[in-house]
Amino acid sequence: MGNMETERRGFSRRDFLKTSSAVAAGLVAVMAAGGSPIANGRAYAMNLLQGASDLDILNFALTLEHLEATFYKWVVSGKYARLSGDSLVVATAVRDHEIAHVDFLTKAIKAAGGKPVGPLSNYKFEAVGDTSSAAGILKIAETLEGVGVGAYTGAAHLIKNADYLFAAAQIEQVEARHHGAFRWFNDINPAGGYQDFLGPSYDVPTVKKQIAPIIS
Repeated sequence: MGNMETERRGFSRRDFLKTSSAVAAGLVAVMAAGGSPIANGRAYAMNLLQGASDLDILNFALTLEHLEATFYKWVVSGKYARLSGDSLVVATAVRDHEIAHVDFLTKAIKAAGGKPVGPLSNYKFEAVGDTSSAAGILKIAETLEGVGVGAYTGAAHLIKNADYLFAAAQIEQVEARHHGAFRWFNDINPAGGYQDFLGPSYDVPTVKKQIAPIIS
């Protein structure tokens, strides 16, 4: 019975990973979950990507980057254009970074013989927070970047190809700088504390339990 249950969960994960809309919806749900975005993003990736191939993991990262790139496109000159001054300058730079990440991962997946996922026609960032004000947009940006950092951390130890791991590490450290910048705009210590990055008392199992309903 245990083996059958494992196989069923494994099939469910593989089936889920084939649908970028489901993965993106899961990421948005993780953003809206409350608690530490970094810990939540890490737990989501760790749970979802168990047993996944390197190409699946790269497409997971690409799904995240499409989500981020779209958000910042809307923030800079789209329906969420609420920022001005320094925060707009930073958001514009972050937009360019996320677009570059999309291009980089797309090329890497194609070079590996895979089919890169595309962006969705729409994303529901309203589920995460207030999209009508600059303060709300900056808070969503902080949460989004935190989930991104956590997701890369959670996926890292599952990557088998060292070249892919090196590339993921390069992207993650940029995402971490983004997260620190938006924490600063939100009057929060940009460096954070160990609990922001590792979860309270390193309690990964508890965080996994909180994320399990989103996975299911």
